[in-house]
Amino acid sequence: MWDQRHWLVLASAEGPDATAVENLRELLESHGLSTDAVQVPVIGGEATAIESAWLGEGAHTPYLQVHNISANLEQCRLLFHIAVTARLLIGVEPGPPTAIICGGVLDPEDYFEDPGECCVVDTPEQLHDCLRGNADTYRYAREA
Repeated sequence: MWDQRHWLVLASAEGPDATAVENLRELLESHGLSTDAVQVPVIGGEATAIESAWLGEGAHTPYLQVHNISANLEQCRLLFHIAVTARLLIGVEPGPPTAIICGGVLDPEDYFEDPGECCVVDTPEQLHDCLRGNADTYRYAREA
């Protein structure tokens, strides 16, 4: 039985992006999540500590942390949707992987000296699989 816990940081790889902030705020609110505090909603039957950067008027860079989760499928569905909607890179502790790109919204070649350091997933189910011990399946490899 898999029981590794993860601490995830979802951050903009491209710096300030007011549109991504608005998209993140709308997405969180559509899931009934506040955008101004640490919350512990139950997602997939598990308390899921979510903390966002300030996302109010004038905010410029989207940022989100999720603390000590098992990365169950429901959590991964929400995180995948967040990462794609706001174009966020997912940093993973502990790894592997150390970074994940979801839905092809970012190009590993643009952000990593060794793009093989990250994984690329196309679905929430792949994100779930990647975080549950199968990172090598999704490791980015340069095309020849």
